[in-house]
Amino acid sequence: MPSLDTNCLLRWLLADIPDQAEQVEQLLHDGRSFDVADEVVLETVFVLERQARLARTTVKDAINVVMSEAAINLERSLWEEVMAIYVERPKLSVADIYVAVKAARRNQTPLYTFDQKMINQLPGCAPPPQSRTL
Repeated sequence: MPSLDTNCLLRWLLADIPDQAEQVEQLLHDGRSFDVADEVVLETVFVLERQARLARTTVKDAINVVMSEAAINLERSLWEEVMAIYVERPKLSVADIYVAVKAARRNQTPLYTFDQKMINQLPGCAPPPQSRTL
């Protein structure tokens, strides 16, 4: 199965380079399916938020557009959960949320971290245990 990278998603979502947006649109409707890696979604969210300066709700809407496209293969339920938390918890990065959700889904908790925001706001996150011997 072919894949799409971050640039393809961004051109398609933003339509800032019309020829490239049209090329991606044609790809998505030529009868094939395309894999979109989690790393691509993470980078897309980062660029939309930080470089395009879109609000988190708008970024979530953009990722929902990606998820609604039948030709795109990605773990939809994972990204629905990540994006819901992303909007609810504006002090957390999408990468931190993704790691915590993924750990919980794999039953790999606690997720040890020194990030107090994660510990306070995400279930399954905890500080590393204190060493008994120094």
